[in-house]
Amino acid sequence: MALAPYVFAELIMVAARLGTNIMPAPANPSQFRPLPGPAAGTDVDGHWRVEMIAPGTWAIGEPAAEPDNYAYLLVGNRRALLIDSGATRTHDIRRALAGLTRLPVTVVPSHLHHDHTSGLGYLREIALIDLPETRARAQGNDVRLDRYQFARPDPVRFKATQWIKPGETIDLGGRSVTILSTPGHTTTSVSVWEQAGKRLYTGDFLYPTTLYAFAPDSSLSTYIATIDQLLAMLPGDTRLYGAHCCRNDAPPRAPWLSTSDLADTRAAIRRIQSGDLEGRGFIIRRYPVNDRMTLLTLYPLANR
Repeated sequence: MALAPYVFAELIMVAARLGTNIMPAPANPSQFRPLPGPAAGTDVDGHWRVEMIAPGTWAIGEPAAEPDNYAYLLVGNRRALLIDSGATRTHDIRRALAGLTRLPVTVVPSHLHHDHTSGLGYLREIALIDLPETRARAQGNDVRLDRYQFARPDPVRFKATQWIKPGETIDLGGRSVTILSTPGHTTTSVSVWEQAGKRLYTGDFLYPTTLYAFAPDSSLSTYIATIDQLLAMLPGDTRLYGAHCCRNDAPPRAPWLSTSDLADTRAAIRRIQSGDLEGRGFIIRRYPVNDRMTLLTLYPLANR
């Protein structure tokens, strides 16, 4: 039973290689479609979609990625922080960055899955959350992910130039952000909190469409614990920017949610654990969260 998440991780990797979707379909597919209309932002290099969401702050989308990925660039007076490096090894994210800043750029992965770390080879300054799970994959600063952390058979290798303790603040020059450990989707997931702007960049912990909570290191109970911590610290009007598109109430744009969506996710997980929420699918099951999100979990093994 303990090996089941790994077995399904292997099946998902095989399905991805074959271009097959083995996930249960949503009851309402339109829930995942943005409204008709032009996408926000500017096309760069035929791959990236760059959208300013606040002064000195850009969302960098990859419409060709499946699902549509978003990285974020935060520019201060002395340096810039890039959250995630893109989903591809064949498109250089620096082409999108070049028109936005000439300052040194440090990238921090929101977590270690392939669709957030595949572009690390293009970047020199890489900051990694300092946790036992990340240190265990490093020899000194040389990081070698395993296939389950990367969620694909051919993990990237990279050198960490900075290790960040959970709760540590990064000074970008006239602008600071705090790196939060936010496990649930994975044990190494991080969110980036910018208190001055009331913006939280959540990676795959929270975003519109489908949340994934069936990886070998996913945990619904941990999801709840992290949500409780976030709700206790975040102002009610915080905007949460996730790593996958799209909202269903506008044409394609940077995917944002609110603290009420955090609370809805917590309520849905509690109902999943108690058996009160109806899901779709056999082993991997899809559960409704609200009119913007559903959640996939490996029933009942990941309901811990």
